[in-house]
Amino acid sequence: MTAPEVVAALERGRAFFADRSTRPAVLARGMLARPLSGDPVLREHLVRERRRKTRMDGSIHGSLIETTRALADLLDLGCGPDHAAVVRTSGFVLARQNAPGHFGEGCDPDRHEAGECRHALRGFFSPATRDEEFIPSRFPSGIVVEHEDDARFAASCYALRVVLRAREDRRAAVREHIESLVGLESLWDVTDDRWNSDLRVFALAALGAAPHTDRPQTQRRAKAFIAAQADDGTWHDTNHVHALDALLGFALPEAIQAVRRAIPPLLASQQRDGSFSPDADEEVTLIAMRVLAWAA
Repeated sequence: MTAPEVVAALERGRAFFADRSTRPAVLARGMLARPLSGDPVLREHLVRERRRKTRMDGSIHGSLIETTRALADLLDLGCGPDHAAVVRTSGFVLARQNAPGHFGEGCDPDRHEAGECRHALRGFFSPATRDEEFIPSRFPSGIVVEHEDDARFAASCYALRVVLRAREDRRAAVREHIESLVGLESLWDVTDDRWNSDLRVFALAALGAAPHTDRPQTQRRAKAFIAAQADDGTWHDTNHVHALDALLGFALPEAIQAVRRAIPPLLASQQRDGSFSPDADEEVTLIAMRVLAWAA
């Protein structure tokens, strides 16, 4: 990897977003200090659009993932934790903690022994009751989760990451969720094939948004994932952009080196149109450009 290669990739990404009127486009142009004259007005429009979609309960269509995504959008667009729309949407998301249907609900001997039941896991967000199917579930990093329990785990980690961005870390249930992830031994055992590797990344992304990421146990979890990086800079059975997005939350020397090793395969994934996915996904491309901007 060379600096000119990264800069050239960012320029192709900028061209991909040049004429688009979407949240990823506005953020990408702002990140590269190449905004359009109409971008401030567009930002306001995008915020109002999300506020209009919000129900009285603060949700978007009653959906945990859609509401969490709207909350993340509002924060990305410059709304602070005290902004009325942020308060409303985060209120709905936080109300889903420990609600029926969350990952880890109930108990049986095997799950109890593994520490994967209600006695060990607290603060998880519920996307739906158990009689409601929640799959397949798609997340902004391009991941599609097709197993029911996996989707509930991923949705909870995604919600945790975003409410932490909204500075809700003082809430006891939020802190319990963080501690539950850190203490879930089976999750961080890379030899335990019961856990899809992408699920570890969802948890890692949440922990990277938490305060005090310099805690020894949190660092051990991050280092365990980093140590599984292959010689070519990728992780086996792990979405590359998804993994890099999570690692940007850590200032560990090991994380910094892992991201640098991962840049060549990321560059190789760029499409002719400047995007970073075969289907020209804007969210995936924005994440990839954030990684490259960090490396530039």
